[in-house]
Amino acid sequence: ILIVEFSKEKHDAGADLVEAAIEGGHMRFRAVLMTAIAFVLGSLPLLFTTGAGAASRISIGITVVAGMTAATVFGILVIPGLYVLFAWIAERTGRVLARSGKDAGGDAAA
Repeated sequence: ILIVEFSKEKHDAGADLVEAAIEGGHMRFRAVLMTAIAFVLGSLPLLFTTGAGAASRISIGITVVAGMTAATVFGILVIPGLYVLFAWIAERTGRVLARSGKDAGGDAAA
């Protein structure tokens, strides 16, 4: 979410769409990577466990470590690309995604 928000701010400030996405990804890269590494390192004992119930813990550890690694790669590489794609489509079709006080039904007084 923050990658997209920072990218949007840069683009609104006049930066090129791709440049804004790269800058947004760069601004959040360290925080995302530090969080992911801490989570994966905290999950490593599940991979190296022994004793009763080790098989289930190892399978959970593999799933958690692989999932977090995939989610980190997805978040760092794919999200800025998707931002560029959807913002480009919005610009080409003339749509501007504006925030408003209205809900999905069109009523502001709920």
